[in-house]
Amino acid sequence: MPQIGAERYGAIMGSHPRRPVAVFAAILAALWAFVLLPPQLSVWSGAGAPAWSSALDALPVYDGLRLSLASAGVGDLYAVFGAAASVSFVLIWWATGPTFARLGWTGRVLGWLVLCSAPITVLSYLNHPTDAPLHALWGAEGFALLVTGLWAVFAGVVPRAEGIPAWERALIGSTLAVMVVATFAFGYWPHGTLIGFAAEAAVLAAWAPRFVPASADASASLVA
Repeated sequence: MPQIGAERYGAIMGSHPRRPVAVFAAILAALWAFVLLPPQLSVWSGAGAPAWSSALDALPVYDGLRLSLASAGVGDLYAVFGAAASVSFVLIWWATGPTFARLGWTGRVLGWLVLCSAPITVLSYLNHPTDAPLHALWGAEGFALLVTGLWAVFAGVVPRAEGIPAWERALIGSTLAVMVVATFAFGYWPHGTLIGFAAEAAVLAAWAPRFVPASADASASLVA
């Protein structure tokens, strides 16, 4: 049964991008989170936002974006720029799918945790008002990141598959540390956290071994 499950997951991974596209997706995830960060920090921290963030937020592109949202009747900028970070989760999942699948069942669980964090983030920000029906979910993306980081330690230490290089084990096992450093560096989560996580995903997408179905291995052997 575990082998069947791996092959089914491998079939899903077969629709994932080639290595260069995976790297691009991870870089795009980092850039997307970074672009969303200045207006989000402006709403959250106000005058207390870092100087670099305030300088970026003063750019005409952000003023134009806020005017466009206001003209469309969208006034809750905190929810908009917050929920939009969910796109980075999806891009990271997309970029790391073949790499995480290569780790075995621990990696597959890690991939699903990353993907599930996207809708959790949307629900969290949409329910931040105190009178929202699911207000208890506000901030849930933080717990999702914590669980993902803790599971990554386990996934990096005990992958079932052979041929996983030591550097990849160490990097995946350090995911929580990467998240914490990025959060403090950029001063906000999940956006700052995602920038660091996406940078890690780019490295994995570029150089880590990828999932290869058993049928492909057999075909390669016949050709050889």
